[in-house]
Amino acid sequence: MQLPATDLRQNVLTLAVPNERLPGVGRMMRSLLPAEEYDPDFQGQYLQTTYLDTPRLALRRARLKKNRYCTVRVRCYAPAQPPGRNYPEGIYALSIKTEEGKWRTPLEGWKAEDALTKPIALAVLEGEVPGDLLARLYDVCGDDPLCPAVAVCFTRYAVESSTDRLTLDCGITTSNGKVFPSNVLEMKTTAKPYEPLPEVARWGFSPIKLSKFLWATTYGVR
Repeated sequence: MQLPATDLRQNVLTLAVPNERLPGVGRMMRSLLPAEEYDPDFQGQYLQTTYLDTPRLALRRARLKKNRYCTVRVRCYAPAQPPGRNYPEGIYALSIKTEEGKWRTPLEGWKAEDALTKPIALAVLEGEVPGDLLARLYDVCGDDPLCPAVAVCFTRYAVESSTDRLTLDCGITTSNGKVFPSNVLEMKTTAKPYEPLPEVARWGFSPIKLSKFLWATTYGVR
């Protein structure tokens, strides 16, 4: 397996998809764009995304202010959900998002698991992070350690062209017991002007604004 979607596209549309519409959405996605090369049979990839934060959720507070924030996640891409493992076998990626953009790099499995299972995540990962982002992390975290805050799991179906990408995330759950009330369809593109495909806009689903990190770390909201 290689790292999916290494070209970071601009998110232009996020839609809520109810369960009863899933078969039709899958058919429309496949008729619009070919399945991505990492899942050519359109069987779905199991993704487990662990967001890192300090014990006092300093990164979350910075994200809410939308000014000089830094969201850090370790994602595992696996062909299917394996039984009885906290961290599925697959390939890992480290990504950092700021108000200016997103950076991502592949991560060796042993290093990812060290960051996810030991209270020294920043010490484990700092050699992988560019200097400007590392400085931002230390600025936001202060003296507090960086550690796993919450894991978000779902199965992703994806289709793409050289410029456009559609992803459908199904069965979104978290390690702290939350269940997202719908499935989520996102469209991303590298083509300017950054606009959704007109076919997708006509499918009639409700647009939503979603940060999985903020939703997963919000107390009491399922």
